[in-house]
Amino acid sequence: MLIVISDAAMIQNEAEMINALFNEGMEIFHLRKPEATASALQQLVEQVDPEHRSKISLHAHHHLASMLGTMRLHYTESKRRCSTQVEWQALQQGGFLLTTSIHQVEEADNLSCCFAYAFLGPVFNSISKQGYESTISKETKLPSPGTKLIAIGGIRENNLEDALQMGFHGVAILGSVWQNNDPVKSFRKIKKTWNSIVL
Repeated sequence: MLIVISDAAMIQNEAEMINALFNEGMEIFHLRKPEATASALQQLVEQVDPEHRSKISLHAHHHLASMLGTMRLHYTESKRRCSTQVEWQALQQGGFLLTTSIHQVEEADNLSCCFAYAFLGPVFNSISKQGYESTISKETKLPSPGTKLIAIGGIRENNLEDALQMGFHGVAILGSVWQNNDPVKSFRKIKKTWNSIVL
């Protein structure tokens, strides 16, 4: 699983780039805009081609999901801690796919089975957050919890295979896409390398 996470800030021509990324084969797009209002998020998603919206996971303003045509909700660590198993089960029964984030390998064993996958990281030193360094040794072999673990943090073309060898089910990329002059071209290169490893 190769996931792209949005830049935290709103950027120019973003919907156009999101559409281009989907057209290049992006499987899932995590929309993480901590400072964005509900209306700004709604305007952005409404500019994404309707056939791609079901592949967008919302990190905030979950109440917009159904209206925008997605059933994917991401729970940040803090949001997960102040919500309950009963809420998650109700959402699951309503057809939503739930995901979350953790920062320590040990937390994986305690995750609810309501979460389809969890981001774990930073696995490598972060590209987008200066000074946000890896908490996981390259020699780490992950346990096999019920929830699939997705590597996040410092993921780039040359360490995709390392993440899979550690036992991750996939990777999430952010800085390696958005901190380049041509995000679509960057994604294309990463996707090509990813396909050569997993196919």
